[in-house]
Amino acid sequence: MSDESVSTVADMQARFRPLSPAQSALFEANPNPVLALDGLFRIRYVNPAASEYGRVDPDSLLGAHVWTRYPHLRGSIFELAYDAVLRDGIATSFEDREPTLHRWRAVYAYPADGGVIAILEDITERRRAELALKASEEALARAQSLASIGNFAFSPDSGLSLSAEAFRLLGLDPVVSHADLPAIRARLPKDQLDALSRALTQAVLGEDVRATVQFLRFDGRHVEIDVLMRVSERMRDAVTQAYGTIQDVTERVRANEALRRSEKSLRLASEAANIGIFDRDLRTARTYWSEQLLRILGLDPRTVDQRWIDTDPSFDFIHSEDRDAVRETFVRALETAQKQVTRHRVVRGDGTIRHLLGSIMLVLDERGAPARVVGTAMDVTDDVEAEGRRLQLESQLQQAQKLESLGVLAGGIAHDFNNLLVGMLGNASLALLDLDTTHHVRETLAEIEGAAQRAADLTRQLLAYAGKGRYVIDAVDVSPAVHEMSALLRTAASGHASMHMELPEGLPTIDADPTQFRQIVMNLITNASEALDDRAGVISLRTGFRDVGAAELSACIHGANLEPGRFVFIEVSDTGVGMDADTISRIFDPFFSTKFTGRGLGLAATLGIVRSHRGAIRVISVPGAGSTFTLLFPPGERRPSPVNAPIAAAWRSTAHVLVVDDEPSVRAVTTALLSRRGMTVSGAENGEVALTLFRADPLRYDLVLLDLTMPILDGAAAFEALRAIRSDALVLLMSGYNEEEVTQRFVGRGLTGFLQKPFTANELYDKLAQTLGIGR
Repeated sequence: MSDESVSTVADMQARFRPLSPAQSALFEANPNPVLALDGLFRIRYVNPAASEYGRVDPDSLLGAHVWTRYPHLRGSIFELAYDAVLRDGIATSFEDREPTLHRWRAVYAYPADGGVIAILEDITERRRAELALKASEEALARAQSLASIGNFAFSPDSGLSLSAEAFRLLGLDPVVSHADLPAIRARLPKDQLDALSRALTQAVLGEDVRATVQFLRFDGRHVEIDVLMRVSERMRDAVTQAYGTIQDVTERVRANEALRRSEKSLRLASEAANIGIFDRDLRTARTYWSEQLLRILGLDPRTVDQRWIDTDPSFDFIHSEDRDAVRETFVRALETAQKQVTRHRVVRGDGTIRHLLGSIMLVLDERGAPARVVGTAMDVTDDVEAEGRRLQLESQLQQAQKLESLGVLAGGIAHDFNNLLVGMLGNASLALLDLDTTHHVRETLAEIEGAAQRAADLTRQLLAYAGKGRYVIDAVDVSPAVHEMSALLRTAASGHASMHMELPEGLPTIDADPTQFRQIVMNLITNASEALDDRAGVISLRTGFRDVGAAELSACIHGANLEPGRFVFIEVSDTGVGMDADTISRIFDPFFSTKFTGRGLGLAATLGIVRSHRGAIRVISVPGAGSTFTLLFPPGERRPSPVNAPIAAAWRSTAHVLVVDDEPSVRAVTTALLSRRGMTVSGAENGEVALTLFRADPLRYDLVLLDLTMPILDGAAAFEALRAIRSDALVLLMSGYNEEEVTQRFVGRGLTGFLQKPFTANELYDKLAQTLGIGR
């Protein structure tokens, strides 16, 4: 594929980067050029060393034909290795020498995803080192004839001659055997025999040729043989005389291979587990850091040529708050000669903080003296952060469960109390209707009605805490709404408080009950005023609209279920006494108060109202430094509701109403109030009795007043059954719970309307007039 056929770098990357993250990470750190090609010689990947080798940008290479960008590799061992891997499907390697440059090179290739990954290596230094080694071994080679090293010599005249040790090494009996060169050659793998023959043919006179070959001994055992040869005479291209030594290096080869496998396994395991290793020599004060430890500390292993560092700089990376503890652990390891474990933080060069789990152990020399301190460092940042998130979620869950259980309790109390209040308010209203306007008892009844209304306010606060209060949702513009009540807020604040308000205009509206919204603002101002504790201070109230991220939402009460985005906020701050973490965890509990005379329902009700309005609360407080309460609300979707026309104050009707409620006092007072206006009333103590009455004569009833919460058959089930009997039946639902929450359950199901408990006579009459179309 040509460069022109690839439209963009992103497209090339998508089509020509098949390597896994682990492969890429391994190859990125390789100082040798690494190229990955597909079956058509197209480049799938090059590491930084290969891009420098080709003097081009790595991304521009993706998808290009390798001979286009690397023409000097054509016809080289690179091409041989590529063809061999595609042909045989196995890894291979080649080495050769560039005569013009007097340098040696090697290529190691293996199959990968239908293509080939090849690593190029300049082995000149290694080759030169080997030549130097061979020169140094020349004198040693003659001395080895006295050791268990076999000697051999070859010439056309005398053929192959072997020493006795060489016979034994090859598995032959030197007494009864003779040197048979063809038989020996037959026991060498062909590729190794060919390589050995080429080496002999190309050998320079006076230079040694050395190779390790696999050999099948005449007794059937496979061994690795180290062959050291020198060509002493040559005619044209034929070797006419050579000599050398052979040695069984099977154990050494296996040990080296085992060591390589062990080192590779250790390296891969440490990388997979994100474990770094260090080794400090106490005698030289030099410290070795593994590549993975360098990565953990934010260092690039490619930039650290010498891992043995003259002075240990590890304490420079340790977080300042943890250094003393780590030093103590280090000293304890020296004193006790036992492994010590430490947890500490390190600060990388870019300022990021990582959490490490470290182990330190003292190593003694053969005389029992301290020699080295070795250890590991595992990056456990992800585990620490996950544990923090788990604890936070656990705390949120416990808080939610506590609020839920308290909400159920508060809701149950409020529901039963509302039924009692219906009887109190209704009977007070009936009594007032029967008395002359000048009767002296009217004042007492008015006091009773007022007390019942205040009790109704208390139940509304309980229901607000339970998230089931009565709400009439409308579009609320928060800044004007707060401004309208500013005078009242200043009155509610402590006389020692200085109040500052920032109320920008043009904010989005929120969907809220205006009355409940004013209530929560008043509650926050009252709470801030009490926090000043009769001292001079400042209370600040501001509104606004801003972005809120996931991290901030997770720190809010009820914020975990909200999506990050823009929120309208109301923030109340004070310079009061502040709160500790234990107090913050309890301030929203019903009846909890830091004041002896506190009622303890303000913040609990505030939480319930905010929760029912799909909002969140965040509290930030420091003892002695004041507190800040921030309420977050999503932008609303409603428009302000139109004002309904007034209903005629007095009316009468001949409608027949079926009142369904499990509380006898509610049925009795409702029946009495409706009878006052001329209506016929039938009563039922639960949904099952109501259905029996309704099924007997469905057309008899003009309206059904149906309580939501009843035993045997509740209001929801009774409603479905009533509508099934008569689809156009008018059903007015009664409940002390939040109107919006209740009516949402009946959207599209034909519910006529909703009557909030507890209700006064006028509220009942107005709702029935609206439902029956009276006075319009």
